[in-house]
Amino acid sequence: MLSACILGALLSTAPEPSQVKELQWLKSSVRPDESAQLLIASRRYVNPDHENRNIWLVGVAHIGDAEFYQAIGDLMADHDLVLYESVMEQASRGASGETSEAKLLNTNASMHWLANLAASVELVDGEAPRSIDQLQERSRIIDRRMVDAVRSTRTDAWGHPFGIARNGNQTQILSLGQDGLPGGEGLDSDLTVPIITEGRDVPSRGIQESLAEGLGLKYQLAQLPYEQPDWIVSDMTWERLQSRFQEEGIQLEGLSGMLEGSSLPAGLVKILLRLIPIMDMMSGGTVSDGLKVALIEVLGKNDAVEIAMKQFGDGVGGEILINERNAVVIEDLNSELEDQRHSNISVLYGAGHMADMDVRLKADGWSPVEERWLPAISVDLKESNLTSAEMSMIRNSINMALSRMQQTEASR
Repeated sequence: MLSACILGALLSTAPEPSQVKELQWLKSSVRPDESAQLLIASRRYVNPDHENRNIWLVGVAHIGDAEFYQAIGDLMADHDLVLYESVMEQASRGASGETSEAKLLNTNASMHWLANLAASVELVDGEAPRSIDQLQERSRIIDRRMVDAVRSTRTDAWGHPFGIARNGNQTQILSLGQDGLPGGEGLDSDLTVPIITEGRDVPSRGIQESLAEGLGLKYQLAQLPYEQPDWIVSDMTWERLQSRFQEEGIQLEGLSGMLEGSSLPAGLVKILLRLIPIMDMMSGGTVSDGLKVALIEVLGKNDAVEIAMKQFGDGVGGEILINERNAVVIEDLNSELEDQRHSNISVLYGAGHMADMDVRLKADGWSPVEERWLPAISVDLKESNLTSAEMSMIRNSINMALSRMQQTEASR
């Protein structure tokens, strides 16, 4: 169960098996008694039709060494736009609409999203945000991406700013309606959504963050500066992703629950992960080192990736998760290129997306001219108590597990 959740949690870093491309984006190196390392590529592209402009494809993993995220941050420090991966609710993208009915509906959706976020912030630090400015700043305690999301959701569909107001003992998200003035009737009337904390639990960490902590690694969403104004989400919305999976008859909810830690197996895995530091103290660190080596080994095996992708259907799920989401990025990228404002653009995505991204860029005349391989997870086996026998056991266990999984898939 633990190995399955580890593979699932890192699925976005894994190369899509049906697409064998010229460039490699992820590789692992295990040298017994010396080192084990997972490396992820970043590449710079240029195009003669876009003189003095660069596009970087920056591969990333959800968990890794602190030095890995520092290296990514340093690489992108002078880039003036970062398009990053994040499947989020449509309501977090900002309210809009072509008709009065659509504007009202979308304004209400964004207000409910802001109210839920404000409630989470209050539950975590004990004090309700008193303004949208405060909510934007303090939302980083929930998730650094939320700063960008609130920045995109500060106004209603009529372009008027949302507010946070007190009504007796209740705090509310407020829109002044179509006319932007207090009071009024119909579409001009004020809209309010209460910020409710009663009956809600304090937000818990997902399984990926628990996995990172258990292994002495860092969590991507806590390490990278998503709150910076030049970092912009570029991805499918959660509603669109759900819709596409439903159209293909594929269940997305199971994967979502596993990754977020809301399913029963994921909850049990999180308990086990909390025991890793204790077991490390008793074993001299061999437990976490062994699990990290197993991660590096698994991600270097295409068979493991292929089996993991089959849970989404016969290639269709992988097509949605990789290719269709990449199409959104390329569309956003082309829009940004048209306005001529940005010279150095980064696309920050899981390494598994990059082979298809590379093909799409090349089709538009872009060519890779520079690459950097950044160590994502490293284990110094010379300094580890992990023995050669234990290393062999890890490798044998992985191979046996993959063999059993392949047999199970073949018998379906």
